[in-house]
Amino acid sequence: MSLLQLKNGNFLNLKNNKSKFFLDSAIVNSASLIEKFFFFIATIIVARYLSIEHFGEFSTALSYATFFSAITDIGINISLIRAINLENKYENEHFTNAFCLKVTLAVIVYLFMAFSLYCTGYNYDVIKLILILGLVRIGNEFMTTYYAADEAKRNFIFPAIINSIYVVIFFISVVFVIVLHGNYYHISIARLIVVYLFVFLLSIRTFKKFTIIFNKNIFVKFVKSVIPFSLISIFWNFTFKINPLIISFISGTTYVGLFNNALMFIDTISLIPDNLRKVIMPTLYKTLEENDMGKFQFIFDTMSKYLGITSFYIMIIFYLFAKNIIYLIFGSKYKEAIPVLQILSFALPMVFNVASITIVGMDKQKILLRILMISTMINIISNITLISLFGVIGSAMSVVITYGVIYYSGHLYLYKKENIKIKLILLTYGKLILITIILISSYNLYFKYVFNELISALIITILYIMLILIMLFSKDDIRIIKEMLQIT
Repeated sequence: MSLLQLKNGNFLNLKNNKSKFFLDSAIVNSASLIEKFFFFIATIIVARYLSIEHFGEFSTALSYATFFSAITDIGINISLIRAINLENKYENEHFTNAFCLKVTLAVIVYLFMAFSLYCTGYNYDVIKLILILGLVRIGNEFMTTYYAADEAKRNFIFPAIINSIYVVIFFISVVFVIVLHGNYYHISIARLIVVYLFVFLLSIRTFKKFTIIFNKNIFVKFVKSVIPFSLISIFWNFTFKINPLIISFISGTTYVGLFNNALMFIDTISLIPDNLRKVIMPTLYKTLEENDMGKFQFIFDTMSKYLGITSFYIMIIFYLFAKNIIYLIFGSKYKEAIPVLQILSFALPMVFNVASITIVGMDKQKILLRILMISTMINIISNITLISLFGVIGSAMSVVITYGVIYYSGHLYLYKKENIKIKLILLTYGKLILITIILISSYNLYFKYVFNELISALIITILYIMLILIMLFSKDDIRIIKEMLQIT
C-alpha cells in the first residue's frame, strides 16, 4: 500500500472505508508472514544441511548480492505508487519511467558488483555464488516493481497471492535440491530458475496492463521525485546490510553465517514494527493533514508503550535462552552464534522504534535521512573497530550501538523540534528495565538451578505478565485494548 496516498487526498474518506483498509492491511500482513515463515524455514534447512564453512560462504554471497541489488530500487517502487496516484492519466509514462530506471540500475549495479569482486579476496566458489545470487536478487527487485504497479491501484490481493506462491515454490525447490544431495550451487541455481520464471510471467501480465510510453519531461519529474527516497534507501542499506560484508573482510566468511543466523531472529521479529508501520502510517498522514498534534502524542505514547512491553519480553527470552534457541533451530555446530544472539537481543527495544515511524508520518523524511547518515558512519566505524577487537561479537555490539543512535536521535528530535512529550515513555522504559533486571537476576540466581529451561521460560512469562499488569497497566489501557479489539 502507498503510504503517500493519504497525503495526496486519496484516503480522505478513510472513515467510510475502514473495512477496506483493514482488509488491505490483513492481506499485506498475511503475505509478509508467509514470506518470512518460508524463508526462515528454508534458511534453517540450508544451515543444518551445509557445513558451517559452506553455509558461511553461502551466507556471505547472499549478503553481498543483497547489499548491491537493493540499490536497484532506491525508492523507485514508492515513487511509482505515488506518481500513479498523483497523475493517474500518465500511469503508462510513470510505469515506463520506473521500468527504464530499474533496468538501467540493474545493469550498472550488477556490473559494478561483478568488478568489485576483484577487490574482495573471496575464493572462486564465493565469487561464483555471488554472481548467481546477484541475478536472483535483481530478479526479486523486478518482482517488487511489478507488485508496486498493482499496489498503486489498491490491488493487494494479486501481489500477495503471487508472492506467497513464489516463496512456497522456492521452499519446495530448496527441499528438492537437498533430497537429491545437491550443493549450495544447486540451491542458488534452483532459486534463480524460480525467480525468473515468476519475472517472466509477471512481465507478460504487467505489459498487458501498461503501454511503454516515454515522455522526457515526465521522466525528469519522476527522477526528481525518486531522489529523496533513494538517499534514505541507500543509507538504510549501508546501515543494516553492510555488517556481514565487513565481517567477511576482517574475520572470514564462516563468521558471516554465524552472525546472519543470530540476526535472522531479530529480522524476523522486526516484522512486528514493520507491519505496525504499514497499518498506522495512513492514520499518521491523516493526522498530519488535520494538524492534530494531540493525536500524534496519543499514538506515540500508546504504541511506544505496547511495543516496549512486547520487545522487552522477547529480549529477555532471547537473552536467557539463546543457547536453547540456537541448538534447537540450527544445531550445536553453530554454538558460536549464542553470544551473538544474546548481544543482539539488547537491540530489540530500539528496533521497535515508534519515533522513526512518527517522523515519517510527519512527512519529515529529511530528518530521518540525517539520522541515517550519522548512524551509517557510526555503524561502519564501530564495525571495523569492534570486529577487530572482538570478532563477530563486535558486529553484534555495533548493531546495538547503531539502533541506539537511531532510537535516541529520533526521540530527541521529536522532543526538541516537534514538542512531542517523552516523559511517559521514559517512565515506561524505566519500569521495563527494572522488570528485566528482576527476571534475569531471578533466573541466574534461582530458576536455572531448580527448573529446566521450559519451566523456567514459562515462569518468567507468567511473572512478566504479572509485573506488567501491576506496574504498567491502567484502566485506560483496558479501554484502549477493548477499542482495538472492538469489544463493547
